Amino acid sequence: MTDQDTAAPEGPTLAESLTLEDGTTVRSLTDDAELEAACRLYRDVFSYSGEDQGINARLLKNLLTYGGTVVGAVDPAGVVRGMAFGWTAVDTSTEDPHIYHFSQAAVVSQDLQGQGVGRALKNVQAAVAHRQGASRMRWTYNPMISRNAHFNLDVLGAQGRWFTKDALAGPGTDRITVEWRLDGSVAEPASSAAAENLEAALGTDELTEPGQIQMRPDAALLVVPAQQPTDEEVIDLLRTRFSDLFEHGFMATSCHRITEDLAVYSFLRPA
Repeated sequence: MTDQDTAAPEGPTLAESLTLEDGTTVRSLTDDAELEAACRLYRDVFSYSGEDQGINARLLKNLLTYGGTVVGAVDPAGVVRGMAFGWTAVDTSTEDPHIYHFSQAAVVSQDLQGQGVGRALKNVQAAVAHRQGASRMRWTYNPMISRNAHFNLDVLGAQGRWFTKDALAGPGTDRITVEWRLDGSVAEPASSAAAENLEAALGTDELTEPGQIQMRPDAALLVVPAQQPTDEEVIDLLRTRFSDLFEHGFMATSCHRITEDLAVYSFLRPA
């Protein structure tokens, strides 16, 4: 295992304002100038230039007015250095109907990435969403980027529940949707032993190539490249692996590097 942060996540901290060590405050944004600054940051971080790729202050203002969230990380000089936004949604499934919050995006200035700002943004957004009546929060990420998977699954403690091919209406836009329980509950795995010591049960010694998989009825390991793959055969194989695992009722619970070039996903089947 490498030096990725694999400390057990504590779940969401339901505080609507957090102050970081450097004095940056993470809170809801309401001032028009802050909303404009958040839009510019969003475009800058993602290097967006197309007319269909941006957001605007009027959209963010409507989200604030009608059940959405717009939170930001504001440094001591009053500069917006991170932002996240989303909206309230309803799951109408007959088995488990509930209100959840969909977090569309979270962005952080390049020079502040890896310093806890992203986690603080998610926590504050979760607190606002919980106050508004949401019991869970969902968002999506690119499953081929192991660093993002590690942050969502291991650092935040969300669970990967669904895999969607071409989720953003184009090739190369596969996404995993994660769910974060805001009340501290989780979808329980089939057995505590599987959750506590998955790697010991399955082993990683023979996992040396992207796409390799080890399975048993309640758990699985899947090897992926540590960085975004470019080989189309590898991408196609991984898409098939992800599709099969989720279709058979598994959820993604962890992802961390096992070598400089490889990472391993852990999957459990909920009870």
